[in-house]
Amino acid sequence: MPKPHSTIGRVTAVVAICAAAGMLSPLLAQVRGARRTTVVHGEDGKAAAVGPRGVAVKGEEGYAAAGRHGAVAKGDEGYAAVGRHGAVAATEDGYARVGPHGAVVAGEEGAAAVGRHGAVVVGNHYESYEGWKVAAGVGAAIAVGTMLARPPKAAVTVAYGGSSYYYAEGAYYTRVVSGGSVAYQVVAPPAGIVIATLPAGCKSVRVGNVAYSQCGSTYYERVGGGYRVVVLH
Repeated sequence: MPKPHSTIGRVTAVVAICAAAGMLSPLLAQVRGARRTTVVHGEDGKAAAVGPRGVAVKGEEGYAAAGRHGAVAKGDEGYAAVGRHGAVAATEDGYARVGPHGAVVAGEEGAAAVGRHGAVVVGNHYESYEGWKVAAGVGAAIAVGTMLARPPKAAVTVAYGGSSYYYAEGAYYTRVVSGGSVAYQVVAPPAGIVIATLPAGCKSVRVGNVAYSQCGSTYYERVGGGYRVVVLH
């Protein structure tokens, strides 16, 4: 038999929580006590329960539950959950998840992910390169198609093929109009364009009898004015 004072304590606690949350009125609340669980029912399907494995509350705008292995809450605008292996949240504006192997965030303007082996960001608009770096994390490579409201501070203008490109840290940008506003979009390295210095992290490779510098997935050959982008077949 359960101790009377422990059952009464659970009932009192649940009723107090529900009343404070505006879920119940004293006249409409119905309390049921089992051996190890207490349940309170209110008007319009509102309810709360407390047991040895956790607590759950249901109201007009959603529900919440917490137990030994985590917690979950769901409302009109989305849901959130936390457990032993991480956390997840989703709303109308996007999604976020954190776990033992990394994290991912996705929204209207793109997505960002970071894990054991690095990070990547795929998206559209960022206010600045610095803002993108904060979202992407250390070691990330900015993806083709990403747009910035302004070019990176360290960008240099390179003219090629009748067009002007902005170059910074191994990435090439071109000026575009998106949604009625000017933006700077990352593009694939234009074959034949020449830059004065190589980005960090390049390595020397030989293809046939020709020496190239490989910088990520881009290859350069040394020319009189610097380093020219080449496409190897």
